[in-house]
Amino acid sequence: MLPKEEKIKELLRQHGLDGAIVSSPENFHYVTGFAGHQHTVSRQPGFSVAVVSAREDVPTQLTTMDFEVPTFEKKSQGRFLVRKYDTWTGVKVWDEITTGQALPAAEMENSMDVLKKMVKDMDLANKKLGVELDYLTAGYYNSLCQAFPEARYENISDLFVFARSVKTPEEIQMFRTLCRAADEGFTAVSKIARVGVSERELVETFRKTVIATGVAAPSAWSMFSTGEAGARLTIPEENIIRKGDVVKFDAGVNAEFDFYTTDTSRSWVMEGADPTILKLKDRLYEGQRRMIAAAKPGLPMNELFHIAYDYVKEAFPAYRRGHQGHSISMGPATAEAPFINPTTTRPLEAGMVLAMEVPCYIRGVNGFNIEDMVLITEDGCEVLTPATPHYL
Repeated sequence: MLPKEEKIKELLRQHGLDGAIVSSPENFHYVTGFAGHQHTVSRQPGFSVAVVSAREDVPTQLTTMDFEVPTFEKKSQGRFLVRKYDTWTGVKVWDEITTGQALPAAEMENSMDVLKKMVKDMDLANKKLGVELDYLTAGYYNSLCQAFPEARYENISDLFVFARSVKTPEEIQMFRTLCRAADEGFTAVSKIARVGVSERELVETFRKTVIATGVAAPSAWSMFSTGEAGARLTIPEENIIRKGDVVKFDAGVNAEFDFYTTDTSRSWVMEGADPTILKLKDRLYEGQRRMIAAAKPGLPMNELFHIAYDYVKEAFPAYRRGHQGHSISMGPATAEAPFINPTTTRPLEAGMVLAMEVPCYIRGVNGFNIEDMVLITEDGCEVLTPATPHYL
Protein backbone atom coordinates (compact mmCIF):
# COMPACT_ATOMS: atom_id res chain seq x y z
CA MET A 1 0.00 0.00 0.00
CA LEU A 2 1.10 3.57 -0.60
CA PRO A 3 1.99 5.68 2.47
CA LYS A 4 -0.64 8.13 3.76
CA GLU A 5 2.06 10.20 5.46
CA GLU A 6 1.13 13.46 3.69
CA LYS A 7 -2.53 13.08 4.65
CA ILE A 8 -1.57 12.74 8.32
CA LYS A 9 0.86 15.68 8.14
CA GLU A 10 -1.94 17.87 6.81
CA LEU A 11 -4.32 16.80 9.59
CA LEU A 12 -1.63 17.47 12.20
CA ARG A 13 -1.27 21.02 10.89
CA GLN A 14 -5.05 21.51 10.86
CA HIS A 15 -5.20 20.46 14.53
CA GLY A 16 -2.30 22.70 15.56
CA LEU A 17 0.04 19.80 16.29
CA ASP A 18 3.78 19.87 15.66
CA GLY A 19 4.15 16.13 15.24
CA ALA A 20 2.97 12.69 16.26
CA ILE A 21 4.28 9.47 17.75
CA VAL A 22 2.49 6.69 15.87
CA SER A 23 2.39 3.51 17.90
CA SER A 24 -0.37 1.11 16.78
CA PRO A 25 0.42 -1.43 14.02
CA GLU A 26 -2.55 -0.36 11.88
CA ASN A 27 -1.77 3.36 12.01
CA PHE A 28 1.96 2.72 11.53
CA HIS A 29 0.89 0.89 8.37
CA TYR A 30 -1.43 3.74 7.38
CA VAL A 31 1.42 6.26 7.60
CA THR A 32 4.15 4.15 5.99
CA GLY A 33 2.33 1.65 3.74
CA PHE A 34 3.69 -1.35 5.64
CA ALA A 35 3.84 -2.72 9.18
CA GLY A 36 6.33 -4.41 11.44
CA HIS A 37 5.99 -8.17 11.78
CA GLN A 38 6.55 -8.56 15.52
CA HIS A 39 4.70 -5.32 16.18
CA THR A 40 1.64 -6.69 14.39
CA VAL A 41 1.83 -10.08 16.08
CA SER A 42 2.32 -8.75 19.61
CA ARG A 43 0.42 -5.44 19.40
CA GLN A 44 2.87 -4.07 21.96
CA PRO A 45 3.73 -0.34 21.82
CA GLY A 46 7.38 0.27 21.09
CA PHE A 47 8.03 -2.75 18.89
CA SER A 48 7.85 -0.38 15.90
CA VAL A 49 7.33 3.38 16.15
CA ALA A 50 6.95 6.18 13.59
CA VAL A 51 7.63 9.81 14.46
CA VAL A 52 5.91 12.20 12.06
CA SER A 53 6.57 15.95 11.89
CA ALA A 54 3.84 18.26 10.67
CA ARG A 55 6.48 20.05 8.63
CA GLU A 56 6.78 19.02 4.99
CA ASP A 57 10.57 19.39 5.03
CA VAL A 58 11.15 17.00 7.97
CA PRO A 59 11.25 13.31 6.96
CA THR A 60 9.37 10.76 9.05
CA GLN A 61 11.63 8.53 11.15
CA LEU A 62 10.97 4.90 12.06
CA THR A 63 12.49 2.53 14.56
CA THR A 64 12.25 -1.23 14.68
CA MET A 65 14.32 -4.13 15.93
CA ASP A 66 17.72 -4.78 14.37
CA PHE A 67 16.43 -8.04 12.86
CA GLU A 68 13.78 -6.13 10.85
CA VAL A 69 15.69 -3.02 9.80
CA PRO A 70 16.72 -4.37 6.36
CA THR A 71 13.07 -5.15 5.59
CA PHE A 72 11.98 -1.65 6.63
CA GLU A 73 14.73 -0.09 4.51
CA LYS A 74 13.66 -2.15 1.52
CA LYS A 75 9.99 -1.20 1.92
CA SER A 76 10.73 2.46 2.67
CA GLN A 77 12.63 2.90 -0.64
CA GLY A 78 14.44 5.87 0.84
CA ARG A 79 11.31 7.76 1.90
CA PHE A 80 11.79 7.26 5.64
CA LEU A 81 14.81 7.30 7.93
CA VAL A 82 14.97 3.86 9.59
CA ARG A 83 16.80 3.46 12.90
CA LYS A 84 17.46 0.20 14.72
CA TYR A 85 17.19 -0.79 18.34
CA ASP A 86 18.86 -3.88 19.76
CA THR A 87 16.97 -7.08 20.55
CA TRP A 88 17.55 -10.60 21.78
CA THR A 89 17.70 -11.92 18.20
CA GLY A 90 21.48 -11.85 18.02
CA VAL A 91 22.07 -10.72 14.45
CA LYS A 92 25.73 -11.23 13.48
CA VAL A 93 27.94 -10.21 10.57
CA TRP A 94 29.76 -12.72 8.39
CA ASP A 95 33.21 -12.07 9.86
CA GLU A 96 31.97 -12.95 13.34
CA ILE A 97 30.73 -16.31 12.10
CA THR A 98 33.82 -17.21 10.06
CA THR A 99 36.47 -16.03 12.54
CA GLY A 100 34.61 -16.81 15.74
CA GLN A 101 35.59 -13.40 17.10
CA ALA A 102 32.87 -10.99 18.13
CA LEU A 103 33.12 -7.39 17.06
CA PRO A 104 33.51 -4.84 19.85
CA ALA A 105 30.19 -4.61 21.64
CA ALA A 106 28.35 -1.35 21.13
CA GLU A 107 26.09 0.15 23.76
CA MET A 108 22.74 -1.65 23.74
CA GLU A 109 19.84 0.63 22.88
CA ASN A 110 16.21 -0.27 23.42
CA SER A 111 13.23 1.13 21.56
CA MET A 112 12.68 4.02 23.99
CA ASP A 113 16.36 5.00 23.79
CA VAL A 114 16.08 5.35 20.01
CA LEU A 115 12.69 7.07 20.21
CA LYS A 116 14.24 9.77 22.42
CA LYS A 117 16.90 10.42 19.78
CA MET A 118 14.34 10.55 16.98
CA VAL A 119 12.08 13.04 18.75
CA LYS A 120 15.01 15.27 19.70
CA ASP A 121 16.56 15.10 16.23
CA MET A 122 13.21 16.21 14.76
CA ASP A 123 12.99 19.13 17.23
CA LEU A 124 9.76 17.81 18.79
CA ALA A 125 10.83 17.15 22.39
CA ASN A 126 9.21 20.34 23.71
CA LYS A 127 6.41 20.67 21.17
CA LYS A 128 2.76 19.68 20.89
CA LEU A 129 2.67 15.97 20.06
CA GLY A 130 -0.15 13.70 19.03
CA VAL A 131 -0.26 10.24 20.63
CA GLU A 132 -2.68 7.32 20.31
CA LEU A 133 -4.17 7.20 23.80
CA ASP A 134 -6.84 4.73 22.66
CA TYR A 135 -4.02 2.24 21.94
CA LEU A 136 -1.20 3.00 24.37
CA THR A 137 -0.96 1.30 27.74
CA ALA A 138 -0.85 3.55 30.79
CA GLY A 139 2.68 2.37 31.49
CA TYR A 140 3.96 3.27 28.04
CA TYR A 141 2.25 6.66 28.09
CA ASN A 142 3.87 7.39 31.45
CA SER A 143 7.23 6.46 29.92
CA LEU A 144 6.64 8.97 27.12
CA CYS A 145 5.80 11.68 29.66
CA GLN A 146 9.02 10.92 31.54
CA ALA A 147 11.09 10.85 28.35
CA PHE A 148 9.70 14.17 27.08
CA PRO A 149 8.52 16.12 30.12
CA GLU A 150 8.33 19.41 28.22
CA ALA A 151 6.09 18.07 25.45
CA ARG A 152 2.35 18.68 25.40
CA TYR A 153 0.29 15.66 24.41
CA GLU A 154 -3.01 15.35 22.58
CA ASN A 155 -4.95 12.19 21.75
CA ILE A 156 -5.01 11.64 17.97
CA SER A 157 -6.78 8.29 17.86
CA ASP A 158 -9.89 9.96 16.40
CA LEU A 159 -7.73 11.85 13.90
CA PHE A 160 -6.66 8.55 12.36
CA VAL A 161 -10.23 7.25 12.34
CA PHE A 162 -11.29 10.43 10.53
CA ALA A 163 -8.44 10.10 8.03
CA ARG A 164 -9.34 6.48 7.30
CA SER A 165 -13.04 7.26 6.75
CA VAL A 166 -12.44 8.52 3.19
CA LYS A 167 -10.49 6.03 1.12
CA THR A 168 -7.82 6.58 -1.50
CA PRO A 169 -8.24 4.97 -4.94
CA GLU A 170 -5.77 2.26 -3.90
CA GLU A 171 -7.78 1.53 -0.75
CA ILE A 172 -11.00 1.38 -2.78
CA GLN A 173 -9.40 -1.21 -5.04
CA MET A 174 -8.36 -3.15 -1.94
CA PHE A 175 -11.98 -3.21 -0.77
CA ARG A 176 -13.19 -4.31 -4.20
CA THR A 177 -10.77 -7.24 -4.04
CA LEU A 178 -11.71 -8.20 -0.49
CA CYS A 179 -15.45 -7.88 -1.09
CA ARG A 180 -15.19 -10.04 -4.18
CA ALA A 181 -13.55 -12.77 -2.11
CA ALA A 182 -16.20 -12.40 0.60
CA ASP A 183 -18.96 -12.55 -2.00
CA GLU A 184 -17.57 -15.80 -3.38
CA GLY A 185 -17.52 -17.31 0.09
CA PHE A 186 -21.04 -16.19 0.95
CA THR A 187 -22.45 -17.29 -2.39
CA ALA A 188 -20.97 -20.75 -1.84
CA VAL A 189 -22.70 -20.86 1.57
CA SER A 190 -26.02 -19.86 -0.03
CA LYS A 191 -25.85 -22.95 -2.23
CA ILE A 192 -25.73 -25.36 0.72
CA ALA A 193 -27.98 -23.54 3.23
CA ARG A 194 -30.95 -25.84 3.77
CA VAL A 195 -32.65 -27.89 6.48
CA GLY A 196 -30.28 -30.47 7.97
CA VAL A 197 -27.03 -28.57 7.35
CA SER A 198 -24.96 -27.60 10.39
CA GLU A 199 -23.51 -24.24 11.34
CA ARG A 200 -20.05 -25.75 11.13
CA GLU A 201 -20.68 -26.87 7.55
CA LEU A 202 -21.68 -23.31 6.67
CA VAL A 203 -18.56 -21.75 8.14
CA GLU A 204 -16.22 -24.38 6.70
CA THR A 205 -17.64 -23.79 3.23
CA PHE A 206 -17.10 -20.07 3.68
CA ARG A 207 -13.54 -20.49 4.92
CA LYS A 208 -12.46 -22.90 2.21
CA THR A 209 -13.95 -20.78 -0.55
CA VAL A 210 -12.37 -17.54 0.70
CA ILE A 211 -8.94 -19.15 1.11
CA ALA A 212 -9.20 -20.59 -2.39
CA THR A 213 -9.49 -17.07 -3.83
CA GLY A 214 -5.87 -16.48 -2.80
CA VAL A 215 -6.49 -12.79 -2.01
CA ALA A 216 -7.98 -12.84 1.50
CA ALA A 217 -8.32 -14.76 4.73
CA PRO A 218 -11.63 -15.42 6.53
CA SER A 219 -12.12 -13.29 9.64
CA ALA A 220 -11.84 -15.35 12.82
CA TRP A 221 -14.86 -13.57 14.34
CA SER A 222 -17.23 -14.64 11.54
CA MET A 223 -20.59 -15.80 12.92
CA PHE A 224 -22.78 -18.37 11.18
CA SER A 225 -25.87 -19.30 13.18
CA THR A 226 -29.37 -20.69 12.90
CA GLY A 227 -32.56 -20.49 14.94
CA GLU A 228 -32.25 -19.05 18.43
CA ALA A 229 -28.45 -18.87 18.12
CA GLY A 230 -28.96 -16.07 15.62
CA ALA A 231 -30.35 -13.84 18.37
CA ARG A 232 -27.14 -13.87 20.41
CA LEU A 233 -23.50 -13.06 19.83
CA THR A 234 -21.80 -16.40 19.24
CA ILE A 235 -19.38 -18.24 17.01
CA PRO A 236 -20.63 -21.33 15.10
CA GLU A 237 -21.75 -24.16 17.36
CA GLU A 238 -23.29 -27.61 16.87
CA ASN A 239 -26.68 -26.36 15.70
CA ILE A 240 -28.43 -27.86 12.70
CA ILE A 241 -30.76 -25.87 10.41
CA ARG A 242 -34.38 -26.77 11.10
CA LYS A 243 -37.62 -26.09 9.27
CA GLY A 244 -38.79 -22.53 9.90
CA ASP A 245 -35.39 -21.28 11.06
CA VAL A 246 -33.64 -18.10 10.04
CA VAL A 247 -30.06 -18.79 8.93
CA LYS A 248 -27.94 -15.73 9.71
CA PHE A 249 -24.31 -14.91 9.14
CA ASP A 250 -22.34 -11.82 10.04
CA ALA A 251 -18.88 -12.32 8.64
CA GLY A 252 -15.91 -10.86 6.86
CA VAL A 253 -12.52 -11.38 5.28
CA ASN A 254 -9.14 -9.78 5.94
CA ALA A 255 -6.26 -8.63 3.82
CA GLU A 256 -3.48 -10.85 5.11
CA PHE A 257 -0.75 -8.23 5.46
CA ASP A 258 -2.58 -4.92 5.05
CA PHE A 259 -5.09 -4.83 7.96
CA TYR A 260 -8.12 -4.01 5.80
CA THR A 261 -11.27 -5.94 6.63
CA THR A 262 -14.91 -6.38 5.56
CA ASP A 263 -18.28 -6.85 7.28
CA THR A 264 -21.33 -8.34 5.54
CA SER A 265 -24.51 -10.11 6.68
CA ARG A 266 -27.37 -12.11 5.25
CA SER A 267 -30.44 -13.71 6.82
CA TRP A 268 -32.21 -16.48 4.96
CA VAL A 269 -35.64 -17.73 6.05
CA MET A 270 -36.18 -21.48 5.75
CA GLU A 271 -39.46 -22.94 4.56
CA GLY A 272 -42.21 -23.31 7.15
CA ALA A 273 -41.40 -20.08 8.99
CA ASP A 274 -44.03 -18.05 10.82
CA PRO A 275 -45.61 -15.50 8.44
CA THR A 276 -44.56 -12.67 10.78
CA ILE A 277 -40.94 -13.73 10.32
CA LEU A 278 -41.32 -13.45 6.56
CA LYS A 279 -42.94 -10.02 6.89
CA LEU A 280 -40.13 -8.83 9.19
CA LYS A 281 -37.43 -10.05 6.81
CA ASP A 282 -39.04 -8.21 3.91
CA ARG A 283 -39.31 -5.00 5.92
CA LEU A 284 -35.69 -5.10 7.06
CA TYR A 285 -34.47 -5.82 3.56
CA GLU A 286 -36.57 -3.07 2.00
CA GLY A 287 -35.33 -0.63 4.66
CA GLN A 288 -31.74 -1.39 3.73
CA ARG A 289 -32.49 -1.07 0.02
CA ARG A 290 -34.00 2.37 0.64
CA MET A 291 -30.83 3.46 2.43
CA ILE A 292 -28.70 2.30 -0.48
CA ALA A 293 -30.96 4.04 -3.01
CA ALA A 294 -30.72 7.33 -1.10
CA ALA A 295 -26.99 7.32 -0.30
CA LYS A 296 -25.01 10.00 -2.11
CA PRO A 297 -22.47 12.71 -1.25
CA GLY A 298 -23.91 15.48 0.88
CA LEU A 299 -26.61 13.44 2.61
CA PRO A 300 -26.22 13.74 6.42
CA MET A 301 -25.72 10.39 8.13
CA ASN A 302 -28.55 10.96 10.60
CA GLU A 303 -30.95 11.35 7.67
CA LEU A 304 -29.66 8.11 6.18
CA PHE A 305 -30.29 6.43 9.55
CA HIS A 306 -33.93 7.48 9.65
CA ILE A 307 -34.61 6.22 6.14
CA ALA A 308 -34.24 2.62 7.33
CA TYR A 309 -35.11 3.04 11.00
CA ASP A 310 -38.41 4.85 10.48
CA TYR A 311 -39.47 2.50 7.71
CA VAL A 312 -39.00 -0.61 9.88
CA LYS A 313 -40.52 1.03 12.96
CA GLU A 314 -43.65 2.00 11.01
CA ALA A 315 -44.52 -1.68 10.57
CA PHE A 316 -42.93 -2.93 13.81
CA PRO A 317 -43.34 -0.21 16.49
CA ALA A 318 -41.18 -2.09 19.01
CA TYR A 319 -38.14 -1.90 16.72
CA ARG A 320 -35.14 -0.22 18.36
CA ARG A 321 -31.66 0.23 17.00
CA GLY A 322 -28.75 2.52 17.92
CA HIS A 323 -27.21 2.69 14.44
CA GLN A 324 -27.83 1.38 10.93
CA GLY A 325 -24.24 0.96 9.87
CA HIS A 326 -20.72 2.26 10.17
CA SER A 327 -17.49 3.09 8.46
CA ILE A 328 -14.94 0.34 8.07
CA SER A 329 -11.26 0.40 7.20
CA MET A 330 -8.41 -1.30 9.05
CA GLY A 331 -8.67 -3.92 11.78
CA PRO A 332 -8.67 -5.14 14.39
CA ALA A 333 -12.02 -3.33 14.80
CA THR A 334 -14.60 -3.86 12.07
CA ALA A 335 -16.88 -0.95 13.01
CA GLU A 336 -15.55 2.56 13.42
CA ALA A 337 -16.76 6.14 13.15
CA PRO A 338 -18.58 7.69 11.50
CA PHE A 339 -21.66 5.69 12.45
CA ILE A 340 -25.00 5.91 10.67
CA ASN A 341 -26.93 6.96 13.76
CA PRO A 342 -29.45 9.66 14.81
CA THR A 343 -26.78 12.08 16.09
CA THR A 344 -24.10 12.03 13.37
CA THR A 345 -24.67 14.98 11.06
CA ARG A 346 -21.50 14.49 9.01
CA PRO A 347 -22.45 14.35 5.33
CA LEU A 348 -21.56 11.39 3.16
CA GLU A 349 -18.46 11.90 1.03
CA ALA A 350 -17.27 10.22 -2.14
CA GLY A 351 -14.70 7.60 -1.19
CA MET A 352 -16.38 6.50 2.02
CA VAL A 353 -16.85 2.75 2.44
CA LEU A 354 -19.73 1.93 4.77
CA ALA A 355 -21.34 -1.23 6.08
CA MET A 356 -25.07 -0.45 5.79
CA GLU A 357 -27.03 -2.77 8.03
CA VAL A 358 -30.58 -3.23 9.28
CA PRO A 359 -30.61 -5.90 12.04
CA CYS A 360 -33.28 -7.21 14.38
CA TYR A 361 -32.74 -9.82 17.09
CA ILE A 362 -35.53 -11.74 18.83
CA ARG A 363 -34.21 -13.42 21.96
CA GLY A 364 -34.76 -17.17 22.01
CA VAL A 365 -36.26 -17.19 18.52
CA ASN A 366 -33.88 -15.98 15.79
CA GLY A 367 -31.88 -13.08 14.48
CA PHE A 368 -31.72 -10.98 11.35
CA ASN A 369 -29.01 -8.81 9.91
CA ILE A 370 -29.18 -7.37 6.41
CA GLU A 371 -25.79 -5.80 5.64
CA ASP A 372 -23.74 -4.85 2.59
CA MET A 373 -20.47 -3.03 2.01
CA VAL A 374 -21.25 0.16 0.09
CA LEU A 375 -18.90 2.64 -1.62
CA ILE A 376 -20.07 6.26 -1.82
CA THR A 377 -19.39 7.48 -5.36
CA GLU A 378 -19.43 10.96 -6.90
CA ASP A 379 -23.16 10.79 -7.67
CA GLY A 380 -24.55 7.93 -5.57
CA CYS A 381 -23.22 4.66 -4.28
CA GLU A 382 -22.09 1.20 -5.35
CA VAL A 383 -22.76 -2.05 -3.51
CA LEU A 384 -19.45 -3.91 -3.18
CA THR A 385 -21.06 -7.21 -2.14
CA PRO A 386 -23.75 -7.65 -4.82
CA ALA A 387 -23.38 -11.32 -5.72
CA THR A 388 -24.62 -12.99 -2.53
CA PRO A 389 -28.42 -13.36 -2.63
CA HIS A 390 -30.59 -11.85 0.08
CA TYR A 391 -33.23 -14.50 -0.67
CA LEU A 392 -32.73 -18.16 -1.47
